Amino acid sequence: MLSSQKAEEKRKFTFKDLLQKIKKALTNETFLYIMKRIFSSLLTLLLVVALVSLLLRLIPDHQLYDVAQYNKIKGSNPSGAEAYKNLVLYRYGRTTIDGHRRSALFGALQYIYWLLPIPKKIPVRWDVDYTEIKLYWEGYVYLGRSIMFPDKEIPAIIAERMGISMRISIITVVCVYLLAYPLGLVMAKKPGGIVDRLGTAFIVLNYAIPGLVFYLLMNSIMGKSDGIFGWLGAGFFYHELNPTSLVPPIFCMVFLSIPGTSMWVRRFTVDELNSDYVKFAKSKGLSENRIMYTHVLRNSIVPLVRSIPGTLLFSFVGSYYVEKIWSIPGTGGLLTGALMRNDFQLIQGLTMIYAALSMLAFLLGDIITVFFDPRIRLRAR
Repeated sequence: MLSSQKAEEKRKFTFKDLLQKIKKALTNETFLYIMKRIFSSLLTLLLVVALVSLLLRLIPDHQLYDVAQYNKIKGSNPSGAEAYKNLVLYRYGRTTIDGHRRSALFGALQYIYWLLPIPKKIPVRWDVDYTEIKLYWEGYVYLGRSIMFPDKEIPAIIAERMGISMRISIITVVCVYLLAYPLGLVMAKKPGGIVDRLGTAFIVLNYAIPGLVFYLLMNSIMGKSDGIFGWLGAGFFYHELNPTSLVPPIFCMVFLSIPGTSMWVRRFTVDELNSDYVKFAKSKGLSENRIMYTHVLRNSIVPLVRSIPGTLLFSFVGSYYVEKIWSIPGTGGLLTGALMRNDFQLIQGLTMIYAALSMLAFLLGDIITVFFDPRIRLRAR
């Protein structure tokens, strides 16, 4: 009998009911907020791309080609010197293949067109005389060709270096949260106590040490066979066949990151312990541990939870100092190298990716905050 009633109810579900459910989902405040944020983020991303493209145009032409080589050719072949200069400027998008000047607005709009997810066919390789196209790129989103790595696509360059940077950063983030959160809670539980004083002293001393100096010092100490981590055989530099070579850089990043996180955990926890609901819970006779771990903990970590997506997503970026000192082939020095080599396409590609990660991190932070604190509502205004 019950099964027949359920079957009858299913048959009564009409197309109109489906439309009503879809309409309800599309008019949900959280959904509208997310759609609004995505739309505004896309507009912001386009503005960032256009602004970076215009700023790169401010770099003078003579910094893009070898002036000494140009003058050397000009002494014997003036037309050849101009052809050399035009070819270099063409590679940077400053001129057409015929040597005609391109406007800065054209360069910005061209890059935005490359980013639009529509089918496109772009010439990427010419013959020696630049008279015939030898190779086309076909696809949807094109980030350009790197000057530093001419045989690779920019997404492939970033993906190749991203793995090691993410591995180091994610392990670091997990270790920092596992160590810093308990330290901050213990410090806040008894402000002014022995643990709080020792923790505060550790934080002050840690902040007093310049990061670069600490990295260099630890590299020289840990790399030695008779050093602190000598028994691991970590060495002075990273080697992909030696996983223990990642221990020193991860240890250094964790050591320098713990104070900041634990300090904020302590601050938010102390604020919550002085709240009225905690005083009310104490008056009801609840134990300190129950108040701390049932009520205070959840409320005190809400401000920090918002930063977790950003921390994880920015593991794509890597750490410049760490990767430089330990010779780690990650993404940390990629942007710096591109700036030094005037690799405009790689600069624009990295800037676009970093900007997109930043916007995604803020959006995910807002969404995760709602799950941890039901009092917060996301609304599109």
